[in-house]
Amino acid sequence: MSTPISTVVKVASTPDQAKIYVAMLEAAGIPAFIDGNSSVDEFAMSQRLLNVSDVRVMVPTEAVERAMDVLKPAEIDADDLARQAMEAADDPDAEREA
Repeated sequence: MSTPISTVVKVASTPDQAKIYVAMLEAAGIPAFIDGNSSVDEFAMSQRLLNVSDVRVMVPTEAVERAMDVLKPAEIDADDLARQAMEAADDPDAEREA
């Protein structure tokens, strides 16, 4: 069985988020690209413009482990985020917007 040339290392929820991941990877010296970024398919373009579909960030297969280490700080723990929101809601000294 052959090894693929590139592998999905992260799935972003928006094109802008994917661009940030690509920038982080390239800053670490890892070549990265957004899957289907050069697609001229009308349907694919409309999905991307409307942010309807997830965006796959690709790296060379041999760089997957290193890429995952680079992107680790960008991960958001949903439970931790919810806990922080609850703590902020319970804090009477927290600034509140009208």
